[in-house]
Order: sequence, then C-alpha cells, then structure tokens
Amino acid sequence: MPTRRAILAASLAAPGIAQAQTPWSPARPVRFLVGFPPGGSADILTRRLAEALTSALGQTVLVENRPGAGANIAMDALAKSAPDGLTIALGPVGPHAISPALMGARMPYDAARDFTPIIHVWDQPNVLVGGLDVPGDMPGFLAWLRARPDEPYASVGAGTSNHLTGAMISHRLGLRLQHVPYRGSAAALTAIMGGEIKLFVDNVTTTIPLARDGRVRALAVTTARRSASLPEVPTLAESAHPDLVISSWQGVFAPAGLPAPILARYSSEIGRLIADPAMVAWMRGIGAEPAGGTPQSFSNFVAAERERWARVVRETGVTME
Repeated sequence: MPTRRAILAASLAAPGIAQAQTPWSPARPVRFLVGFPPGGSADILTRRLAEALTSALGQTVLVENRPGAGANIAMDALAKSAPDGLTIALGPVGPHAISPALMGARMPYDAARDFTPIIHVWDQPNVLVGGLDVPGDMPGFLAWLRARPDEPYASVGAGTSNHLTGAMISHRLGLRLQHVPYRGSAAALTAIMGGEIKLFVDNVTTTIPLARDGRVRALAVTTARRSASLPEVPTLAESAHPDLVISSWQGVFAPAGLPAPILARYSSEIGRLIADPAMVAWMRGIGAEPAGGTPQSFSNFVAAERERWARVVRETGVTME
C-alpha cells in the first residue's frame, strides 16, 4: 500500500495541482484606479497600497487618478476593463451603494454585476467642517445653522457619502441646505479656508491636519462614537439628532469575472498589507479603522450597503445633481 508521503509526492507532481499552488503574478504593470484627484484620503490610501503591492507582486502598480462624478468615472472605466488582474480600483461607498439608488437606469454600469469585490479596506467617519467664522461650539453652531436654513455646503461630488451626509443633516434638522460639489477634498478645503463657502462634509482623514492646525473647524463627526483622532469633537448623534450615524468606507474592486487565482492573490496580499501594524497605526492616526475580511464577506457587505443607502435616498428625496 502506498505510504502517505508517496501519495503526497505524487499529487504534487500532478500538473494541475502544481499549477494551483503557484500564486498568480501580473505579467505587466497594474493600473490602480482612484476616482478622486491627488491629495485626498482616497488618493493617499491608493498610493500607499500601490507602493506595497508593487513590492509584494514583483510588478509595478501605477496609480491612475480618474476624478469626477463622485468616483463613477473611475468605476465605469474599471467595469469596462478586462478581468485579467491588470486593472483594479479603490471603490468608495458612492458608486457602489449610493449612485445606483440616485441614478437607476442612467447608471453607466451595473453596480451589482459588473465588479468583483476583493476586500474591504477601511471605514472612516465623515466630519462636518466649518470656516473659522462659524461658531465652534455645537449649541452655537446649531443656532447659527437654523438661522441660515438654505446655507450651502460642499462635498467631494454628487452621489458621494459626503453629499448624502449633508442631505441627511438637512432632512433631520428640517433645513434646506444647498449642495455644492467640488472636485475633491483639497479644492473644497481651500474654498473653506478662503471663505468661498462656510460648510463642508469631508472624510475625517483629510480634515484632521487642518483642524489640528486651527485652519478649519471640525464641528462634528458622523459615527456613533467620537473619533479617537478627534476626541474633542462631538458626534452628530449626541449633539444634533440620534439618527445621524454614517460611516464611509473604501474597498478594492476588480472587473466582473476575475479568475479565482487572481482574486485569491489580491485578497491575500491586500489583507496582509492592511493588517500590518505600521499600516494599522497610520490608518488609525488619520481617523480611519482598518477592515479586512474575505471577498465573500465584502460582497455581502456591499449588497447590504446598497439596500441601506437606497432607503436613505427615498427618505431624503435627494437627487443626483
């Protein structure tokens, strides 16, 4: 009777099994799409991941900024790419869960069918940012805001979680806040500091440095608990309305039909990267929380988010501007 060692040796010699044990590697440079301009939290995260993946995969991973339409342009480009592992993208909540509810049949892609979710990278609160002439204490700010029910607020684009956060604040507080989309956080923060606009709903990661330097006011965060990076800043739930709890997120996606060996390689490598203590410390230092998990758990999460944000769109009556 063959020994267990002999059976194992024979199985490893079989071509199919030997091939399965060889991790996929890209034959050419990889494009890593991001739907926002340089300088924002999504761009910073993408560049960190791309640098680490270049080393892990043994092939150059090039960041390609495709800003516009709340990251829908970048995700449309991804949806139309070949599922060969040579094009991936950092995808936020907007194009995968919010835009489908806002645009319906006008969507240039099918968010549920045209992508392969790879991994949930991080969650982060949004933060309501004000100029220095806006009251910094919450009671004073709420009184100021209620006296200006039509006040404009900036976001990084229509259909983003920033846009919907402002819409939810407006709806819950009985206001008529006017949405003004900007092309990324850097442009909106410049407008805040220059007095062009007084309110901005931002991701916490890009606001923290300016808030700590006293160049803008971080008025409130949108998560259920205060941010460890801005512990002095109240939550909207504790200070304005208990239902104002919103968490933004980012994940890595590929086109639909990505072969299993390529999916497994990306999931494994990116999962290892975002669990690295240095990466965890960096994420938490800028107000984000690393996520992780399997492709299936991320796929389930994205499907649940589509249902959640569809309810928000129906409730607020917001439209794609």
